[in-house]
Formats: sequence, C-alpha cells, structure tokens
Amino acid sequence: MKRAVSAVWIVLCLALGACSQQSMIDRLEPKAESAAAKALIDRLRQGDIEAVRTQLAPQYQTPEVSARLREMVAIFPTGQALSVKTVGANVTTIRRTGDPSQSSTAFNLTYEYEFRDAWVAANILLVRQDGKLLIEGLHANRLAEPLEASHALTLKGKSAAHWLMALLTCAEALFCLYAFVLCLRTPIPRRKWLWALFTLVGVGTLQFNWVSGAFGILPLSVQFLFGVSAVSAPYGPWILSVSIPLGAICFLARRRHWKAAATPPLPT
Repeated sequence: MKRAVSAVWIVLCLALGACSQQSMIDRLEPKAESAAAKALIDRLRQGDIEAVRTQLAPQYQTPEVSARLREMVAIFPTGQALSVKTVGANVTTIRRTGDPSQSSTAFNLTYEYEFRDAWVAANILLVRQDGKLLIEGLHANRLAEPLEASHALTLKGKSAAHWLMALLTCAEALFCLYAFVLCLRTPIPRRKWLWALFTLVGVGTLQFNWVSGAFGILPLSVQFLFGVSAVSAPYGPWILSVSIPLGAICFLARRRHWKAAATPPLPT
C-alpha cells in the first residue's frame, strides 16, 4: 500500500510541478540585454533608422538595409504602445574550440506590443562578442489579436481533425487513468508501484499543431503521464500528442493472471 501511495505521489508531483509560462520567461529573460533590445525597437518605431542601422552586425550593413528598416517602421502603428510583454527569451553561448576568447552569446528575444487597435510581435536577435552587442536579426509582424488569443486551445471554428485529436487525447488519458487506478486495486505480488507508473507510459507519438493543423509522427518517442500531452511553447501554438498506451495494454493483459493467482481455491 505504501508503494502504491508513493506512485500516486510521484504522478501528482510531476503533474503539478510545472510553472506558468510567463514566470518561466521572466526567469530566462536577460534583463540588461532585454532593456537594450526594447530601446532599439523603440528607436525603430520612432523612425530613427540610422541609430538601428549602426547597431547591425557588419555583414548586414548593406545598401538596401535602410529601405527594409523603413518597411519595418510602417508595421508599427503610430502612437504610444499600451503595453509591452516579453513572450520569448532564449540565450545561447557559442564557444570556439581551442580559442575561448572567440566565444559569443546570442540573445533571441520576442516582444508583443499592444496598441489601441492592433498588436505587433517583434523579434530581435542580439549577439555579444568582444564586449559589443550587435543586431543579427530583426523582424516584426502586425497581429489582429494577441498571441495568447490566436494560439488558444479552443474548438470554436475548428476542423474535423481538431475534434478527432481532441477526442483521441481525452479518450487515451481516461483509458490510462482507468488502468492506473485499476492497477492500484489489483493484487500484484511484486513491484506494484512500477506497474502503476508503467500504465501511464505510451510509445510512438502522433503530434498535432492546434494552430496550423499539421500532423507529425515520432515513431521512437516515449511519453509519460497518460501517454498523451498538450503542450505549448510560451505564447506558441498548442501541440497535442497521443501515443500507443503500451503500459496500460500490458497491465490489462496480465491482470487476469494476477487475479486468478490471488483467488483462493474452492474447498473440496
């Protein structure tokens, strides 16, 4: 019984241990570089093309770059932004083999700007090398609604494929949960807690992008916690995943043998 309780406790810890997306971004966001990135985007919004151009890495300072920056200025609505939210932060350090002095750090930062009647997603890639912070990427897209709304997990206006994947995800989760609870109530002579956890394991993965409707297959993958998942990168599209519930199937196949072995023989 103690092992069964331990198995339940492990499952609950794994299910509840995830933090919110925004708090994760806040921890990953490099404060100094993010402040510099926002300042550069503000200069761009104000039309200060020269200030942004001088911060570009040398390979991007081409004759046509000023025209492309002006096109980007037009993407931002006029007026002050109502809010600025960090929706993506990724830091990567690149070290050159044999020459540590040539290492560089890349800061890939994405912001969502809210205006009165529009939103803009702005992405900037900054690279720090030899003490200098240079721009190696700059993109902006105007949005009709915030990313959180456009990537929401909702069935409104969705296709038959969305409904099918939603039903498959729920059905498999319920099937694995049923096998998990049944395992805790079944007399298993050895390693009951391992069998209980095994009922939540799935192999092979069918993935579904909730925004684009695209499918993907990962034949060699293993999933835990009901063999299904619905995950989203911070402010990214939801990805539904279903697997073959191998653990639950194996347990149900063995359960009859365990029950028969635990049943006392009838008196003669």
